[in-house]
Amino acid sequence: MTWNPFANTKKAKAEKQQQEAEAKAAAARKAGKKDHATPKRKDAQAMSYTPLVPDPKDRKTRRKVERNRTRARENREYAAMESGDISQMPKAERDPMRIYIRDWVDARWNLGEWFIPIAIILLIGSMSLSSYSTLLGMILAMFLYVYMFVVIADLFAMWFTLKRSLIKHKKWDGDRSKLRRMHILTYALSRSLQIRRMRVPRPREKKRGVWPD
Repeated sequence: MTWNPFANTKKAKAEKQQQEAEAKAAAARKAGKKDHATPKRKDAQAMSYTPLVPDPKDRKTRRKVERNRTRARENREYAAMESGDISQMPKAERDPMRIYIRDWVDARWNLGEWFIPIAIILLIGSMSLSSYSTLLGMILAMFLYVYMFVVIADLFAMWFTLKRSLIKHKKWDGDRSKLRRMHILTYALSRSLQIRRMRVPRPREKKRGVWPD
């Protein structure tokens, strides 16, 4: 092995330089100064950004993540409609006009609420009794048609009364285009044709007759 007389000198010099650099860095930190340049905002955002999917080109993984996110949001919104938490409902259901319509329809006795189950019963009864008595089958069929016309008349009365109530309580300014844009007619009619305990969002009042302000 060849002895190098300058080896220890070089090693000691390197250690001394390292100690001086560490001392300068410590002094700078103590003085409140940075030992490196401040990164630009773009670079800082790039460093702090953590992608949801490690590989942006993995479309299948991205679609799966988006589906899970959408499903979680929909489950959260449906649970809010079940519990009556307006703040977590979908944006359309948080509209003041829709809230008022729901409360108004829920407070009213609607003849169309039981139309579907009654119509099914009468239709089955009419078909069953026709084989035994044509007269009884015709009576049940006529009763079904009469009930249907009464329900239609009740829906018209409900709609005109609801519009007056919306104007009276300053929920609607009379602009018909707004009703069409928000599908208010369809929304009110469909809710009035549903059985009260099965409506979603759930009625806020347990009993009928509690009219909104």
